[in-house]
Amino acid sequence: MERIIKIIIADDHHLVRKGFRALLEELSGITVVGDAANGLELLELLQKSPADIALLDVEMPNVNGIEACGKIQTQFPDTKVIMITMRNEASIVKQSVANGARGFLFKNTSPEELQEAIQKVASGQTYFSSEVTMLLHSQNQGNPALMGLTEREIEIIRLVAEGLSSTEIGEKLFISPRTVDTHRNNILQKLDLPNIAALVRFAMQHKLTS
Repeated sequence: MERIIKIIIADDHHLVRKGFRALLEELSGITVVGDAANGLELLELLQKSPADIALLDVEMPNVNGIEACGKIQTQFPDTKVIMITMRNEASIVKQSVANGARGFLFKNTSPEELQEAIQKVASGQTYFSSEVTMLLHSQNQGNPALMGLTEREIEIIRLVAEGLSSTEIGEKLFISPRTVDTHRNNILQKLDLPNIAALVRFAMQHKLTS
């Protein structure tokens, strides 16, 4: 039986919320469990109606989308966030990812891309539209999938993908094997990956291997 993905929408424009609800309710495997006009209303709604995905606008009164995203990660860790906005600013994408967003789209996205983003994020992956990725590269912001990681963590991903053990990585970076293990666990948690094999695949997908 197909799993139904529960969506909650937050946007301060009533017509936008109504439009997204109508669109999403036509898509297979998706149900809308509620909508909110601002971040504060959204957080209150999530207490009553748990959701798999929160689809958030950036600019909202009381608590904006970026702030709400961070609060969702703390208060409702099972809910993954996709930001969707008209503002094509690299700094907004970067702030959203830093606050835990797993996806980012612009409001000119197609229904097919929106559905793909929801399905990928619900399954534990990330999704950034080609427009978002191009914006980040044009602003020298790099790969959006790596923005939540520190330089040291990216370095450790590269070395893990090369097949080095924790001891070998520690010797190369002048840190203890235990510190390497701590970094690896943090990386897996940040990227929502189950094991080292998945981390190696991630490194290959994002061209972190030589």
